[in-house]
Amino acid sequence: MRYILPFILFLSVSALAQDAPNYDYNKNIKVKADYEPYFPAGETALYETVFNKLEFPREKITTESMINFDVNPDSTLNGFSVIKEAGYGIDQSIINILNQLKFAPGVINGKAVAKNMVLTFPIETE
Repeated sequence: MRYILPFILFLSVSALAQDAPNYDYNKNIKVKADYEPYFPAGETALYETVFNKLEFPREKITTESMINFDVNPDSTLNGFSVIKEAGYGIDQSIINILNQLKFAPGVINGKAVAKNMVLTFPIETE
């Protein structure tokens, strides 16, 4: 009798225990990353492109231009506005150059969406 009680207890616990199902945990995982818009060639290439095409005034100036714009899902840019003006026509020239470029759009939940960007361009001429 002394051995029957532990044996019954063992059988009852064993009967309640179940094997873990054969489940592939990697099978049903959906990863959707979010990305901010970016220039595909990289930030350095973006600034090189802008500064190589930009026409500077002959005067010596040290300033910066801060441009706000939207990157659309189709990689085009629109909604330009100048947050900090450099003057001398530099801001409009930067906008004209940016308007010719294509950016990788922002992504939310795996879907390309319009997102806002702000870029600062330091200007120093001799």
